Amino acid sequence: MTSLWLPIFKIYLIDKQLNYQKIIPMKKYLFIMMLLVAIPYVLSAQDFKYGVKAGLNVNNLSVTPELDPPAPSARIGIHLGGFAQYGLSDQFLIQPEVVISTQGANDQDPEVEQNVKLTYLNLSGVAKYQIGNGISVFAGPQLGFLMDGEFEEVDKVDGSQEFFAADAVYKSTDFSFSLGAGYTLESGIHIDLRYNLGLSNNNDDPLESAFYDRNQEVKSRTFQISIGYTLN
Repeated sequence: MTSLWLPIFKIYLIDKQLNYQKIIPMKKYLFIMMLLVAIPYVLSAQDFKYGVKAGLNVNNLSVTPELDPPAPSARIGIHLGGFAQYGLSDQFLIQPEVVISTQGANDQDPEVEQNVKLTYLNLSGVAKYQIGNGISVFAGPQLGFLMDGEFEEVDKVDGSQEFFAADAVYKSTDFSFSLGAGYTLESGIHIDLRYNLGLSNNNDDPLESAFYDRNQEVKSRTFQISIGYTLN
């Protein structure tokens, strides 16, 4: 089993902008490796369930210090993906998820409109406690991989636009912590409310070519409402 997952320790990404290979620090993949190693055992368990989910995001960015008020405002997005559940007992279970999520923020003043549009592949693993009567609470880490996005600036005076590729000014991974609550019906339909608190500074623009100064920290903030369905 160990030899099956050894290649995971050497993961290379091709930077489409600069055409070189770089090794992503292994600590950012520790969470992924734990999930992958657990898959064969989870699939063989009787308490294993899986399903699909989708819903709305209310996204924003925390920028500190705020040098140019006002602060960014919320941007609406969506998420879509799947989940698995493995019961540890009658009340405790773990729930890994793979979700595509559109995130970002908006910022407007009388002369300029700035839009941050980001698409992530989010991998999460929450521990869920079932209180009773279909109600549960959960919490756990999330690791997001930036798939696509852009920074857009629109001059309201002359109508000109300027675009920056997100991967040129924004870090490729986003680490956050999720917590929330849910309600599950006997039919297998469940509703979740979740808040993802970004912990990592995503500002990667030392030349200050986009919106942020080099000394500013930019962290994600996302509120989600999801509807899911258990397939087995």
